Amino acid sequence: MKVLFVATVRSHIGQFHMPFIRELVRRGCRVEAAFKDNSADKPGLDLSGIARTYEVPFSRSPYSVDNLKAYQVLKKIIDEGRYDAIHCHTPMGAVVTRLAARDARKRGTKVIYTAHGFHFYNGAARKNWLLFYPVEKVLAKDTDCLITINSEDYNTAKARQFAAGRLELVNGVGVDLSDFQPVTREQKLALRRAYGYSPDDFILIYPADFSARKNQNMLFDTLKLLLEKDKHFRLLLPGSDVEARPFLDYAKSIGVTDHVEALGYRRDIRQLVGLSDVSVSSSRQEGLPINLVEAMALGNPVVATDVRGNRDLVRDGESGYLVPLNDSRVMAERIWSLFTNPERSAAFGSAGRALAQDYAVEPVLHRMIEIYQALELL
Repeated sequence: MKVLFVATVRSHIGQFHMPFIRELVRRGCRVEAAFKDNSADKPGLDLSGIARTYEVPFSRSPYSVDNLKAYQVLKKIIDEGRYDAIHCHTPMGAVVTRLAARDARKRGTKVIYTAHGFHFYNGAARKNWLLFYPVEKVLAKDTDCLITINSEDYNTAKARQFAAGRLELVNGVGVDLSDFQPVTREQKLALRRAYGYSPDDFILIYPADFSARKNQNMLFDTLKLLLEKDKHFRLLLPGSDVEARPFLDYAKSIGVTDHVEALGYRRDIRQLVGLSDVSVSSSRQEGLPINLVEAMALGNPVVATDVRGNRDLVRDGESGYLVPLNDSRVMAERIWSLFTNPERSAAFGSAGRALAQDYAVEPVLHRMIEIYQALELL
């Protein structure tokens, strides 16, 4: 089998899909990939196993003329490639791919789309529903299999009768948890010594690029409330800081800058999460957040916004807490309860470790192979 993986940017393939790609290669498949190269922003990702890559000038913006150029480039790749399957990811990458693959489908190519989070969701802006919903509804007819990674998207596609050949729910993309084993108290203290943090610090962490969707200002408001009670709280923010300035200006304006570290893009997330006490998420919406899966596997309790994606992972009051979006006071109260109750924090960590196993590489790869077999590709 010859398959083309497509995503808007290179890092999406490198961060999320290499375990499945390597499994396909192990089974004798030839895998190629098309994307816009963003390795200058996110270096060091290993794409070994992919036989050939193509540069396509995608833009994440639906209004950009670059996507017209991307369509032309991608259609030529697809028409000349004669693929058995095309597996597309990311909203704009998937839109352009399915349009470009229409002729190929007539020749028998199977088109698979993994939706990593529809732009329309409960609580989304009206413009999202007006713009993105009709497009996804129409293009479902050009999709042999639509894979969703959270229950809300699956239920939306099912209830609204998206006309894809198959509709499947998969537990994310599969996280390699081999390096994300529970951290003992001694290991946590050793990591803190190595990174220059005090045993007395109570460290919160949110690995995410700065953006309106990730909503870091909610965490700054939460931190301000916590610091009014105790000065040992710290907030670590590893992730791309290209758009960080407005957020950091806000942190400075409310007086929490000295307790915040914007760490930039990092390759040592396991160690940073391991030395932390609580993993947090302020996101407005998620597909299925890998950062929380990794945190749970390491044994961190989680305090996250009660939004799509987060609520698939966190069982409120069992493995962590779900809090209303933008309610910093409730988030601060939940974090304070973990700060003052180490036994509860440990119990949440143990429950989270068990839950994380459902999102590991092995069960997800097994599920993906089943889907490819149902499509008669393997």
